[in-house]
Amino acid sequence: MLFKSEGPVPTEGELAEHLRRFLTEERPRRQRLWDYYLGEQGVPKGRVVPGRPNNHLTSNYAKYITDVQTGYFMGVPPTFSFQGKRVQERMTRALADASLGTRLYDAARDMSVCGEGFLTVWPAEDGLRLARLDPCETFAVTSGILGAETAAVRVRPLRDGGAEGELYLPGCRRALTYDGRAVTLGPPQPLPLRGLCVSRFCNNLPLRGDFEPVLSLLDAYNLLLSGAMDDMQSVANAFLALYGMLGTSREDIERANLTRVLTLSENGRAEFVVKNLNPAALELLQKTLVDDLLLLTMTPNLNDRSFAGNSSGVALEYKLWGAEQARAAKERGFSGGLYHLIALFYEGLNLLGGAVGGPCTARFYKNLPQDLTALCANLSALGDTISRRTRLELLPFVSDPDEELNRLEEERQHG
Repeated sequence: MLFKSEGPVPTEGELAEHLRRFLTEERPRRQRLWDYYLGEQGVPKGRVVPGRPNNHLTSNYAKYITDVQTGYFMGVPPTFSFQGKRVQERMTRALADASLGTRLYDAARDMSVCGEGFLTVWPAEDGLRLARLDPCETFAVTSGILGAETAAVRVRPLRDGGAEGELYLPGCRRALTYDGRAVTLGPPQPLPLRGLCVSRFCNNLPLRGDFEPVLSLLDAYNLLLSGAMDDMQSVANAFLALYGMLGTSREDIERANLTRVLTLSENGRAEFVVKNLNPAALELLQKTLVDDLLLLTMTPNLNDRSFAGNSSGVALEYKLWGAEQARAAKERGFSGGLYHLIALFYEGLNLLGGAVGGPCTARFYKNLPQDLTALCANLSALGDTISRRTRLELLPFVSDPDEELNRLEEERQHG
Protein backbone atom coordinates (compact mmCIF):
# COMPACT_ATOMS: atom_id res chain seq x y z
CA MET A 1 0.00 0.00 0.00
CA LEU A 2 1.49 3.33 -1.08
CA PHE A 3 1.47 6.33 1.20
CA LYS A 4 -0.39 9.42 0.09
CA SER A 5 2.46 11.54 1.45
CA GLU A 6 4.87 10.82 -1.39
CA GLY A 7 5.86 14.10 -3.07
CA PRO A 8 8.23 17.07 -2.91
CA VAL A 9 9.22 18.47 0.46
CA PRO A 10 8.05 22.11 0.95
CA THR A 11 10.76 24.76 1.09
CA GLU A 12 11.11 27.22 3.98
CA GLY A 13 9.63 29.97 1.82
CA GLU A 14 6.61 27.84 1.01
CA LEU A 15 6.21 26.93 4.68
CA ALA A 16 6.28 30.62 5.65
CA GLU A 17 3.41 31.32 3.24
CA HIS A 18 1.45 28.31 4.49
CA LEU A 19 1.94 29.44 8.09
CA ARG A 20 0.93 33.01 7.33
CA ARG A 21 -2.28 31.85 5.65
CA PHE A 22 -3.09 29.37 8.40
CA LEU A 23 -2.48 31.76 11.31
CA THR A 24 -4.24 34.77 9.77
CA GLU A 25 -7.09 33.10 7.87
CA GLU A 26 -7.65 29.41 8.50
CA ARG A 27 -7.05 29.20 12.24
CA PRO A 28 -9.43 32.10 13.11
CA ARG A 29 -12.08 30.49 10.89
CA ARG A 30 -11.73 27.12 12.62
CA GLN A 31 -11.69 28.70 16.07
CA ARG A 32 -14.89 30.59 15.25
CA LEU A 33 -16.55 27.35 14.14
CA TRP A 34 -15.49 25.66 17.37
CA ASP A 35 -17.02 28.54 19.32
CA TYR A 36 -20.32 27.90 17.53
CA TYR A 37 -20.09 24.18 18.28
CA LEU A 38 -19.46 24.88 21.97
CA GLY A 39 -22.26 27.46 22.08
CA GLU A 40 -19.85 30.27 22.90
CA GLN A 41 -20.63 32.55 19.99
CA GLY A 42 -22.07 36.01 20.63
CA VAL A 43 -25.51 37.30 19.71
CA PRO A 44 -25.29 40.13 17.10
CA LYS A 45 -27.74 42.50 18.79
CA GLY A 46 -25.93 45.71 17.94
CA ARG A 47 -26.26 48.76 20.19
CA VAL A 48 -28.65 48.28 23.12
CA VAL A 49 -30.50 51.18 24.74
CA PRO A 50 -29.27 51.62 28.34
CA GLY A 51 -31.74 50.34 30.89
CA ARG A 52 -33.47 47.97 28.45
CA PRO A 53 -33.30 44.15 28.83
CA ASN A 54 -30.24 42.70 27.08
CA ASN A 55 -30.46 38.90 26.96
CA HIS A 56 -27.95 36.79 25.03
CA LEU A 57 -29.57 33.38 24.50
CA THR A 58 -28.05 30.72 22.26
CA SER A 59 -29.76 27.58 21.06
CA ASN A 60 -26.92 25.29 20.02
CA TYR A 61 -28.15 24.03 16.64
CA ALA A 62 -24.53 23.96 15.46
CA LYS A 63 -23.80 21.13 17.92
CA TYR A 64 -27.04 19.41 16.95
CA ILE A 65 -26.10 19.43 13.26
CA THR A 66 -22.57 18.14 13.89
CA ASP A 67 -23.60 15.46 16.38
CA VAL A 68 -26.40 14.13 14.16
CA GLN A 69 -24.26 14.14 11.01
CA THR A 70 -21.27 12.58 12.80
CA GLY A 71 -23.39 9.99 14.56
CA TYR A 72 -25.07 8.98 11.30
CA PHE A 73 -21.69 8.67 9.54
CA MET A 74 -19.37 7.30 12.26
CA GLY A 75 -21.66 6.21 15.10
CA VAL A 76 -20.95 2.64 13.99
CA PRO A 77 -17.20 2.31 13.30
CA PRO A 78 -16.12 0.86 9.94
CA THR A 79 -14.96 -2.72 9.74
CA PHE A 80 -11.93 -3.96 7.82
CA SER A 81 -11.22 -7.06 5.77
CA PHE A 82 -7.56 -8.04 5.41
CA GLN A 83 -6.00 -10.75 3.27
CA GLY A 84 -5.16 -13.82 5.31
CA LYS A 85 -6.32 -15.02 8.69
CA ARG A 86 -3.11 -14.06 10.51
CA VAL A 87 -3.10 -10.53 9.14
CA GLN A 88 -6.81 -10.16 9.94
CA GLU A 89 -6.33 -11.24 13.54
CA ARG A 90 -3.25 -9.13 14.15
CA MET A 91 -4.63 -5.96 12.56
CA THR A 92 -8.00 -6.36 14.30
CA ARG A 93 -6.26 -6.64 17.67
CA ALA A 94 -3.91 -3.72 16.97
CA LEU A 95 -6.73 -1.41 15.83
CA ALA A 96 -8.82 -2.32 18.87
CA ASP A 97 -5.89 -1.74 21.25
CA ALA A 98 -5.39 1.72 19.73
CA SER A 99 -9.09 2.61 20.34
CA LEU A 100 -9.59 3.12 16.61
CA GLY A 101 -13.37 3.54 16.83
CA THR A 102 -13.11 6.39 19.36
CA ARG A 103 -10.34 8.16 17.48
CA LEU A 104 -12.16 7.88 14.14
CA TYR A 105 -15.25 9.43 15.74
CA ASP A 106 -13.06 12.29 17.02
CA ALA A 107 -11.71 12.88 13.50
CA ALA A 108 -15.22 12.72 12.00
CA ARG A 109 -16.50 15.29 14.54
CA ASP A 110 -13.52 17.59 13.88
CA MET A 111 -14.05 17.51 10.13
CA SER A 112 -17.78 18.12 10.63
CA VAL A 113 -16.94 21.29 12.58
CA CYS A 114 -13.83 22.58 10.79
CA GLY A 115 -13.84 20.73 7.48
CA GLU A 116 -10.74 18.68 8.35
CA GLY A 117 -9.64 16.26 11.06
CA PHE A 118 -6.20 14.85 11.92
CA LEU A 119 -4.89 11.73 13.66
CA THR A 120 -1.31 10.71 14.36
CA VAL A 121 0.23 7.25 14.83
CA TRP A 122 3.39 6.25 16.67
CA PRO A 123 4.79 2.92 17.90
CA ALA A 124 5.23 2.25 21.62
CA GLU A 125 6.78 -0.69 23.44
CA ASP A 126 3.42 -2.41 23.93
CA GLY A 127 1.90 -1.59 20.53
CA LEU A 128 0.79 1.23 18.26
CA ARG A 129 -0.80 4.39 19.61
CA LEU A 130 -3.30 6.68 17.95
CA ALA A 131 -4.13 10.26 19.00
CA ARG A 132 -6.21 13.21 17.85
CA LEU A 133 -4.53 16.43 16.71
CA ASP A 134 -6.36 19.70 17.31
CA PRO A 135 -7.48 21.10 13.91
CA CYS A 136 -6.98 24.62 15.30
CA GLU A 137 -3.27 23.80 15.60
CA THR A 138 -2.72 21.42 12.68
CA PHE A 139 -2.76 21.67 8.90
CA ALA A 140 -1.46 19.61 5.99
CA VAL A 141 0.75 20.73 3.12
CA THR A 142 -0.39 19.25 -0.19
CA SER A 143 1.03 19.21 -3.71
CA GLY A 144 0.06 18.06 -7.17
CA ILE A 145 -3.33 17.92 -8.86
CA LEU A 146 -4.37 15.06 -6.58
CA GLY A 147 -3.63 17.08 -3.44
CA ALA A 148 -1.37 14.45 -1.87
CA GLU A 149 -0.12 15.32 1.62
CA THR A 150 3.63 15.92 1.57
CA ALA A 151 3.94 17.29 5.12
CA ALA A 152 1.95 18.28 8.18
CA VAL A 153 2.47 21.15 10.61
CA ARG A 154 1.44 21.42 14.22
CA VAL A 155 1.82 25.01 15.38
CA ARG A 156 1.16 27.06 18.52
CA PRO A 157 0.85 30.88 18.21
CA LEU A 158 3.01 33.07 20.45
CA ARG A 159 2.12 36.41 22.00
CA ASP A 160 4.66 38.31 19.87
CA GLY A 161 2.84 37.33 16.67
CA GLY A 162 5.12 34.43 15.86
CA ALA A 163 4.60 30.73 16.32
CA GLU A 164 6.43 27.54 17.17
CA GLY A 165 5.73 23.92 16.50
CA GLU A 166 6.78 20.86 14.54
CA LEU A 167 7.02 20.02 10.87
CA TYR A 168 6.22 16.37 10.16
CA LEU A 169 7.78 14.83 7.07
CA PRO A 170 7.85 11.20 5.92
CA GLY A 171 10.19 9.46 8.35
CA CYS A 172 11.23 12.53 10.37
CA ARG A 173 10.19 15.55 12.41
CA ARG A 174 11.75 19.02 12.59
CA ALA A 175 11.27 21.78 15.15
CA LEU A 176 9.81 24.92 13.63
CA THR A 177 9.78 28.61 14.60
CA TYR A 178 8.05 31.44 12.74
CA ASP A 179 8.67 35.13 13.41
CA GLY A 180 5.84 36.43 11.24
CA ARG A 181 7.94 36.58 8.09
CA ALA A 182 10.35 33.65 7.85
CA VAL A 183 10.53 30.07 9.04
CA THR A 184 13.49 28.51 10.84
CA LEU A 185 13.73 24.73 10.93
CA GLY A 186 15.68 22.61 13.39
CA PRO A 187 17.68 19.52 12.41
CA PRO A 188 15.72 16.44 11.27
CA GLN A 189 14.83 14.01 14.03
CA PRO A 190 14.18 10.49 12.70
CA LEU A 191 10.83 8.88 13.44
CA PRO A 192 10.22 5.13 13.60
CA LEU A 193 7.72 5.18 10.73
CA ARG A 194 8.91 6.09 7.24
CA GLY A 195 5.48 7.34 6.16
CA LEU A 196 3.95 10.67 7.15
CA CYS A 197 2.71 9.95 10.68
CA VAL A 198 -0.28 12.33 10.35
CA SER A 199 -3.47 11.27 8.55
CA ARG A 200 -5.86 13.93 7.23
CA PHE A 201 -9.62 13.39 6.95
CA CYS A 202 -11.65 15.73 4.71
CA ASN A 203 -15.33 16.53 5.16
CA ASN A 204 -15.93 17.53 1.53
CA LEU A 205 -14.12 19.02 -1.44
CA PRO A 206 -14.36 22.69 -0.26
CA LEU A 207 -13.10 21.58 3.19
CA ARG A 208 -15.99 23.28 4.95
CA GLY A 209 -17.85 22.28 8.10
CA ASP A 210 -21.40 20.96 8.11
CA PHE A 211 -23.01 24.02 9.72
CA GLU A 212 -20.66 26.60 8.21
CA PRO A 213 -23.07 27.50 5.32
CA VAL A 214 -25.81 28.51 7.80
CA LEU A 215 -23.92 30.66 10.30
CA SER A 216 -26.11 33.66 9.44
CA LEU A 217 -29.26 31.60 10.10
CA LEU A 218 -27.83 30.44 13.44
CA ASP A 219 -27.15 34.08 14.36
CA ALA A 220 -30.68 35.06 13.29
CA TYR A 221 -32.23 32.29 15.41
CA ASN A 222 -30.29 33.30 18.51
CA LEU A 223 -31.13 36.94 17.86
CA LEU A 224 -34.81 36.01 17.63
CA LEU A 225 -34.70 34.13 20.94
CA SER A 226 -32.83 36.93 22.69
CA GLY A 227 -35.16 39.59 21.31
CA ALA A 228 -38.24 37.59 22.32
CA MET A 229 -36.93 37.27 25.87
CA ASP A 230 -36.18 41.00 25.94
CA ASP A 231 -39.80 41.64 24.96
CA MET A 232 -41.08 39.30 27.65
CA GLN A 233 -39.06 41.16 30.26
CA SER A 234 -40.40 44.42 28.91
CA VAL A 235 -43.94 43.10 29.46
CA ALA A 236 -43.03 42.08 33.01
CA ASN A 237 -41.69 45.61 33.59
CA ALA A 238 -44.87 47.28 32.36
CA PHE A 239 -45.55 50.95 33.15
CA LEU A 240 -48.61 52.07 35.13
CA ALA A 241 -50.37 54.96 33.41
CA LEU A 242 -52.60 57.24 35.51
CA TYR A 243 -55.10 59.47 33.72
CA GLY A 244 -56.53 62.55 35.44
CA MET A 245 -54.26 62.04 38.47
CA LEU A 246 -51.73 64.83 38.05
CA GLY A 247 -51.56 65.39 41.82
CA THR A 248 -50.30 61.86 42.52
CA SER A 249 -47.11 61.88 44.60
CA ARG A 250 -44.41 59.27 45.22
CA GLU A 251 -45.94 58.64 48.66
CA ASP A 252 -49.30 57.84 47.02
CA ILE A 253 -47.65 55.29 44.73
CA GLU A 254 -45.73 53.67 47.61
CA ARG A 255 -48.93 53.45 49.66
CA ALA A 256 -50.74 51.81 46.74
CA ASN A 257 -47.95 49.24 46.40
CA LEU A 258 -48.32 48.34 50.07
CA THR A 259 -52.11 48.31 50.33
CA ARG A 260 -52.78 47.09 46.76
CA VAL A 261 -55.51 49.79 46.70
CA LEU A 262 -55.43 52.73 44.28
CA THR A 263 -57.61 55.78 44.99
CA LEU A 264 -58.64 57.57 41.79
CA SER A 265 -60.28 60.95 41.20
CA GLU A 266 -63.79 61.17 39.78
CA ASN A 267 -62.60 61.08 36.15
CA GLY A 268 -59.35 59.23 36.85
CA ARG A 269 -58.28 56.05 35.16
CA ALA A 270 -55.37 53.64 35.55
CA GLU A 271 -53.98 51.01 33.20
CA PHE A 272 -50.73 49.27 32.40
CA VAL A 273 -48.82 50.21 29.26
CA VAL A 274 -47.26 47.08 27.80
CA LYS A 275 -45.63 46.11 24.54
CA ASN A 276 -47.96 44.05 22.39
CA LEU A 277 -46.49 40.65 21.46
CA ASN A 278 -47.40 38.43 18.52
CA PRO A 279 -46.59 34.86 19.58
CA ALA A 280 -47.88 33.39 16.31
CA ALA A 281 -45.50 35.49 14.23
CA LEU A 282 -42.57 34.63 16.49
CA GLU A 283 -43.38 30.92 16.30
CA LEU A 284 -43.66 31.03 12.51
CA LEU A 285 -40.32 32.82 12.14
CA GLN A 286 -38.69 30.41 14.56
CA LYS A 287 -39.99 27.38 12.62
CA THR A 288 -38.90 28.90 9.30
CA LEU A 289 -35.36 29.45 10.54
CA VAL A 290 -35.07 25.92 11.94
CA ASP A 291 -36.48 24.37 8.77
CA ASP A 292 -34.09 26.35 6.59
CA LEU A 293 -30.92 25.63 8.55
CA LEU A 294 -31.69 21.90 8.76
CA LEU A 295 -32.63 21.76 5.08
CA LEU A 296 -29.48 23.54 3.91
CA THR A 297 -27.24 21.33 6.06
CA MET A 298 -29.14 18.18 4.99
CA THR A 299 -29.76 17.27 8.63
CA PRO A 300 -32.90 15.32 9.63
CA ASN A 301 -35.19 16.91 12.19
CA LEU A 302 -35.44 14.31 14.96
CA ASN A 303 -38.20 16.38 16.57
CA ASP A 304 -40.45 15.62 13.61
CA ARG A 305 -43.16 13.30 14.97
CA SER A 306 -43.68 11.63 11.60
CA PHE A 307 -39.96 10.85 11.39
CA ALA A 308 -39.94 8.17 14.07
CA GLY A 309 -43.57 7.18 13.62
CA ASN A 310 -43.24 6.19 9.98
CA SER A 311 -42.04 2.58 9.85
CA SER A 312 -41.84 2.34 6.07
CA GLY A 313 -38.24 1.71 5.01
CA VAL A 314 -38.74 3.56 1.71
CA ALA A 315 -40.27 6.58 3.47
CA LEU A 316 -37.43 6.64 5.99
CA GLU A 317 -34.83 6.52 3.22
CA TYR A 318 -36.60 9.41 1.48
CA LYS A 319 -36.48 11.50 4.66
CA LEU A 320 -32.77 10.71 4.98
CA TRP A 321 -31.96 11.32 1.32
CA GLY A 322 -30.21 14.62 2.05
CA ALA A 323 -28.27 13.21 5.00
CA GLU A 324 -27.25 10.27 2.80
CA GLN A 325 -25.72 12.63 0.23
CA ALA A 326 -23.70 14.31 2.97
CA ARG A 327 -22.67 10.91 4.34
CA ALA A 328 -21.52 9.75 0.90
CA ALA A 329 -19.36 12.87 0.53
CA LYS A 330 -17.90 12.28 3.98
CA GLU A 331 -17.07 8.67 3.12
CA ARG A 332 -15.19 9.73 -0.01
CA GLY A 333 -13.18 12.33 1.90
CA PHE A 334 -12.60 10.03 4.86
CA SER A 335 -11.37 6.98 2.93
CA GLY A 336 -8.04 8.47 1.86
CA GLY A 337 -6.98 9.27 5.41
CA LEU A 338 -8.30 5.94 6.64
CA TYR A 339 -6.25 3.87 4.19
CA HIS A 340 -3.20 6.00 4.94
CA LEU A 341 -3.78 5.16 8.60
CA ILE A 342 -3.95 1.44 7.79
CA ALA A 343 -0.66 1.72 5.89
CA LEU A 344 0.95 3.26 8.97
CA PHE A 345 -0.36 0.39 11.09
CA TYR A 346 1.09 -2.10 8.60
CA GLU A 347 4.47 -0.44 8.87
CA GLY A 348 4.28 -0.12 12.64
CA LEU A 349 3.41 -3.78 13.15
CA ASN A 350 6.21 -4.83 10.79
CA LEU A 351 8.54 -2.70 12.87
CA LEU A 352 7.37 -4.33 16.09
CA GLY A 353 7.89 -7.80 14.62
CA GLY A 354 6.11 -10.02 12.13
CA ALA A 355 5.21 -9.30 8.53
CA VAL A 356 1.73 -7.90 7.78
CA GLY A 357 0.43 -6.33 4.60
CA GLY A 358 -1.72 -6.87 1.56
CA PRO A 359 -5.06 -5.48 0.39
CA CYS A 360 -7.49 -3.94 2.84
CA THR A 361 -11.17 -3.18 2.36
CA ALA A 362 -13.04 -0.84 4.70
CA ARG A 363 -16.80 -1.07 5.06
CA PHE A 364 -18.78 1.92 6.37
CA TYR A 365 -22.18 1.66 8.07
CA LYS A 366 -25.15 3.95 8.48
CA ASN A 367 -25.98 4.41 12.14
CA LEU A 368 -29.71 3.75 11.88
CA PRO A 369 -32.22 1.76 13.95
CA GLN A 370 -32.67 -1.57 12.19
CA ASP A 371 -35.23 -4.33 12.34
CA LEU A 372 -32.73 -7.15 12.83
CA THR A 373 -35.45 -9.80 12.77
CA ALA A 374 -36.62 -8.70 9.33
CA LEU A 375 -33.04 -8.34 8.11
CA CYS A 376 -32.12 -11.88 9.19
CA ALA A 377 -35.30 -13.24 7.63
CA ASN A 378 -34.59 -11.52 4.32
CA LEU A 379 -30.99 -12.78 4.23
CA SER A 380 -32.13 -16.28 5.09
CA ALA A 381 -34.70 -16.16 2.30
CA LEU A 382 -31.92 -15.49 -0.21
CA GLY A 383 -30.56 -18.97 0.44
CA ASP A 384 -27.66 -19.84 -1.85
CA THR A 385 -28.22 -16.80 -4.07
CA ILE A 386 -25.33 -15.07 -2.30
CA SER A 387 -22.44 -16.56 -0.36
CA ARG A 388 -22.56 -17.19 3.37
CA ARG A 389 -19.71 -14.72 3.88
CA THR A 390 -21.64 -11.98 2.10
CA ARG A 391 -24.67 -12.63 4.28
CA LEU A 392 -22.48 -12.31 7.37
CA GLU A 393 -21.01 -9.04 6.07
CA LEU A 394 -24.52 -7.60 5.79
CA LEU A 395 -25.27 -8.30 9.44
CA PRO A 396 -24.34 -5.20 11.50
CA PHE A 397 -23.58 -7.21 14.67
CA VAL A 398 -20.94 -9.36 12.92
CA SER A 399 -17.67 -7.38 12.93
CA ASP A 400 -15.40 -10.13 11.56
CA PRO A 401 -17.07 -12.41 8.95
CA ASP A 402 -13.96 -14.58 8.58
CA GLU A 403 -13.80 -15.26 12.31
CA GLU A 404 -17.50 -16.07 12.32
CA LEU A 405 -17.01 -18.55 9.47
CA ASN A 406 -14.17 -20.19 11.40
CA ARG A 407 -16.39 -20.54 14.45
CA LEU A 408 -19.15 -22.10 12.35
CA GLU A 409 -16.67 -24.59 10.91
CA GLU A 410 -15.36 -25.48 14.38
CA GLU A 411 -18.90 -26.04 15.64
CA ARG A 412 -19.67 -28.25 12.64
CA GLN A 413 -16.53 -30.36 13.21
CA HIS A 414 -17.12 -30.79 16.93
CA GLY A 415 -20.79 -31.44 16.62
